[in-house]
Order: sequence, then C-alpha cells, then structure tokens
Amino acid sequence: MCTSGRSGRNGSEGGQVIVLVLVALLGLLGMAAMVVDLGYLYWNQRHLQASADAAALAGAMQLPDASSSVSVAKQYGTGAGAANADSRVSNVSESVSTECIQTIPGCNPVNAVQVDETATVSTFFMRLFGLSTAKIHVRATACSPCGVKPLDIMLVLDRTGSMCQDSQGRTDPNCTDLNNAKNGIKTFLGYLDPTQDWVGLAVLPPASSIANRCGASSQSNYNSQASPYVIVPLSHDYKKSGALNTSSNLVSTVNCVQGGGTTAYANAIDAAQNELNVDGRKGVQDVIVFLSDGAANTGPTYYSTTSPYRTQPCHQGVTSAGNSKATGTIIYTIGYALGDDTGGCTSYTGAAEKPAITVYQAMQGMASSAGNFYNQPTPGQLDTIYTEIAADIGAGTSALTEDSSS
Repeated sequence: MCTSGRSGRNGSEGGQVIVLVLVALLGLLGMAAMVVDLGYLYWNQRHLQASADAAALAGAMQLPDASSSVSVAKQYGTGAGAANADSRVSNVSESVSTECIQTIPGCNPVNAVQVDETATVSTFFMRLFGLSTAKIHVRATACSPCGVKPLDIMLVLDRTGSMCQDSQGRTDPNCTDLNNAKNGIKTFLGYLDPTQDWVGLAVLPPASSIANRCGASSQSNYNSQASPYVIVPLSHDYKKSGALNTSSNLVSTVNCVQGGGTTAYANAIDAAQNELNVDGRKGVQDVIVFLSDGAANTGPTYYSTTSPYRTQPCHQGVTSAGNSKATGTIIYTIGYALGDDTGGCTSYTGAAEKPAITVYQAMQGMASSAGNFYNQPTPGQLDTIYTEIAADIGAGTSALTEDSSS
C-alpha cells in the first residue's frame, strides 16, 4: 500500500510537471510569436518610413508649386504604381498634402510637403491570440528651400525711367512696373533665411550718393565714378520674427528707390560682383539676380569713346557677367516686358551695336544657363518669377523636418 501510495504521488507530480512544461512552452511560443511578428511589423514600418521620406523629399523639390509637389510625391510613394510600391506591403493608404511651416522661410503660400502612409499588416503567430492584423503608420515632412545652404546674393534692379512708363512709352505716375519689381524682390526675400543668406542691392542708374539712394535716378549719375551702384551692402537684418523687417536698410531702400535715366548693364554687374568679393563670406555661394526691362544703350563718359562700355553696352554686359561667372557666381536674369523696348542694343551714339545683338540675346547671355533666364513678356506681377528663382537657388536644400515621425 505504501508503494502504491508513492506511485500515485509520483504520477500526480509527473502530471503537474507536464502541465507546467506545457504552460512554459506556451509562454515561450507566445514570446517567439511576439518576436517574429514584431520584427515583421518593424520591417514593414521601416520600409514605409523610407518610402514616405523619399516621397516627401521628391515632392519638396517642386515647391512652392503645391500641385506639382503633391503629384511628384505620389510618384515616389508606396501607392499603387508608385516608384517605391512593394507587393510585400499590402493595403497601403497614402495621403499627401502641402503646408506652411512658419518657422521655416519661404511660406508663400507653402514651404513643406507632408506624406502620411498607413498599412494593414497580417501577423503570423499573434493571430493565435486573436491579433490577425496590425496597423502601422508613418509620416514624413520635407521643406524646401530650408535655408541649409548659405548664400551671398546681390540683387541688381533696373530702375530706369522706362520702369515708370506704360507699354506705349507714356509716363506712368504710379511707376507700376517698378513697383511690380519691388514687390517681386520682397517676395524673394520672404523665401530666404537671414541666418544663412546675406543680401545686398545694386541699382542702375547708380545713385548720386548713398545718402541720396532714395532720390530720383538721373542719367548724369552714370558719368561720375563716385556714383554708387551698390546702395545696400550685403546684410542679414531684412527679416525679423519671420517677417520682412521694413526698418532694415535693405527693405526700406527697396521700398523707397525711384526711377529715371536710361540703361547700362555692365557697371552695375561689376559693382555687384565687387561687393560679393569684398564683403561676401568665404566658402559661400555667390549669386546675382539681375532684372531689366530693356536693352543697354549708354555708358559712362569717363570711359573713352572707343570703350565697349560705351560702344557695345549690351555686349559688355554679357562680358561683365561672364567675368562674374568665371569666379563661380551664379547669375539669374529677368527680362521684364522686353518687347516694349523697340530701340534695341545701341552704342552711346544711337547706332546699332556691332556685331548685332538683341536684348533677349543679351539677357540670356548674362545668365548662367538658359534655365537661369526668366522672361516676363508683358507687364505684370513678378512674384512668381522671383519665387521660382528662390526655389531654384535653394535646390538641393530640401530636407526632412522634425515633423517627420513614425
């Protein structure tokens, strides 16, 4: 009986051990299931995040064009037919939108693209515990331009008398064309980051003096070597708390400059490049943005009558721009209602330049490339062109922002 009793206890204990082992195995199996499924979910999540990042960055390169930004982002997302679509990640839903991030320059009207991607992922072992699927969500936000590439920029503004005339050559007391150019410049400044981008202003004709930089421009100013073309040196106080600082030297001068006189390109470009050389920062990309509404047709009298500055003012503009480009400066040119100028490129005597050159050829020749010449064929707002240039000089500076999260 004693033996039988001991056998019963051993059998009972053996059964308990089996139950404990089964419970332990079940726990281990659950842990293994968690490890496998969580690893799979993590793989899917990282794949989606990489896809969203790529889509946001690609879309940001199209900013500030909101529709193009959304379209391109979708091409690089994980949606059906997109560049990063993967059959291993199914049931993906994607949402792409643009937004204005106030802490980043250039919000006019948007400066960032946001990509949200959600997928439903099937589990392997967790379904044994009632979890057959799990949802994962990722988000990526990219801005452009983000002000991550410092720039030294000289704006060159043609404020000649024709900028205060209508398309028929009649005096426009409101100086509509000149004001359009001023507004375009201020739009351009809104896209820049003053902590990274320094900006100065040169004008043609030059001012009689820095103190008189807001005075009406005079043709005679060309003929004095003391007349300054650069009326605002490179500066970085043009914005305050994210908005244009109207009391800054740059913005207040843009607002106050007046028109007058005829056109000579070269000296203004020479002066702009000299400012970049003298006050520009070492290792920073130099940029000149040049706007004119007509052909060059004069030159300073302190040059000889055989100087190309006087006999070939359009050609000399191209030459001066070429000298700047040779130093690495990127030049953008904006032609404003060039068709209204029927006089063409002439020497100081009024004779056509030899060899012949058109105002379009001159403006194109001054630009760093064909894509750097922008033509506004009729009078109108210049905000879009200046916005496009701001986006172009910021190309390569799109970046994922801190809004990006998984």
